Amino acid sequence: MDTVSKSKFNYQTRLFFLIIVFTWILTFAFFTLQYTREKEYKVKTLNNELQMLNMKVLHSIENHDSIDRLHIESLLADDSVRVTVMDMAGNVLYDNSHSGELENHIDRVEMENAIAHGEGYTIRRRSDTDRNEYFYSATRGDSVVVRTALPYSKALTDYFRVDSVYMWIIVLVALIVSVVAYFATRRLGQSIQNLSDFATQAEQGNILTYDTSSFPQDELGEISRQIISLYKKLKQTIQERDDNMRNAIFEEQEKVRIKQQLTSNINHEIKTPVHAIQACLETVVNNRDSFDKDTILGLIDKAYQNVQRLCSLLHDISVITRITEAGDQIKKSAVNINEVLASVVDDVEQFPPEKRMRVNVNVPDGMVVQGNDTLIEAIFHNLLINALSYSGGRDIFIDMVEETPEYYKFRFADNGVGVAPEHLNHLFERFYRVDEGRSRKLGGTGLGLAIVKNAILFHRGTVTVRNRQAGGLEFTFTIHK
Repeated sequence: MDTVSKSKFNYQTRLFFLIIVFTWILTFAFFTLQYTREKEYKVKTLNNELQMLNMKVLHSIENHDSIDRLHIESLLADDSVRVTVMDMAGNVLYDNSHSGELENHIDRVEMENAIAHGEGYTIRRRSDTDRNEYFYSATRGDSVVVRTALPYSKALTDYFRVDSVYMWIIVLVALIVSVVAYFATRRLGQSIQNLSDFATQAEQGNILTYDTSSFPQDELGEISRQIISLYKKLKQTIQERDDNMRNAIFEEQEKVRIKQQLTSNINHEIKTPVHAIQACLETVVNNRDSFDKDTILGLIDKAYQNVQRLCSLLHDISVITRITEAGDQIKKSAVNINEVLASVVDDVEQFPPEKRMRVNVNVPDGMVVQGNDTLIEAIFHNLLINALSYSGGRDIFIDMVEETPEYYKFRFADNGVGVAPEHLNHLFERFYRVDEGRSRKLGGTGLGLAIVKNAILFHRGTVTVRNRQAGGLEFTFTIHK
């Protein structure tokens, strides 16, 4: 049943019918509104005229202190107008169309409204006296109520008849709207049919070759062309998604390769101190009877240095692995930057006098961030150790150079020798050393600056490094609040 209905009444027909119904309902509403307003206007106009006549009669009664029949009749321009004077109880004191006694008029609507509000009218009511229909208008005075009545003659009936010209104009406009609606819905129906064909082609996958010349040069045609454009973009997006998935797979494979390389580097870095420790201890064990005490102590001291280096390496590997692979498990709390800097600066005192550098801190008090105190300390500690070990300078400068509602920006610099430009982009790589031999000799693990970068990234910051014009390295980094 639904299928038959849909095939018999298509979208164009249903839309046209809806517009026609709405148009004629609106026409009827305007017609009714105009009829009501025009009739009310004419009623009020006629009532105002009769109210003026009532006021003249009231003035005549007040001036003569009585009802002067002749004077009242002289005020009437139309002999058909009926004038009635009543007291406040509704008793008829005078009626120009009847000389006999009349019944009480207190229950008349116009009389009730006049007594209550000063004036009142009744549009149409049959008189009990002469059985004619009248338009009544009553006005209250100080002691009497004057009522005038105009009989429903042909002239009064014509007066109340609503002007039909305006009504015919409304009907004509409705007819014009109906004709325009027919042609508009016909054009709309053609556009919708084109959209239906387009949807069918899209379902079949032939949309890329779909000819859009059949779409009209209007809003629907423009929408249709945009839909085709969006569909093509969607196809392109899907292709890009597939490409991104392939790239993601490649990146994952690359991460595995890097992890394997890192594992290989770790094994290599660990083997070096382990072999050194083993060699020293084997030498002592095999020659404990032939070596003197100083030689044995020297070998033990060398083994101890390699043990310390091995401990540092394992610690750094643990820190960087924790940041990169379990960062979501690292707890954050309020960290006072000033306290961290005070602790790090105290570490300089542990170095021999010949290796110490002057640390110049220019950081305002009360700097607090939400972060991990161990990692923030690792940032400044590793930068400090890097400068003390490799810069060759005399001063370290730690400054807070910018504060925003989101982050603090720091500058960590030294006045040493700096590094060659080709090394700058590799300083944060794991196990990268500018001078391999010197770094190993000084006990470096090759992970200090990698820890710095990853700890800064953990705190949603950024870090850059450059050579200072005055000499030395300058690290600029941010820590999110």
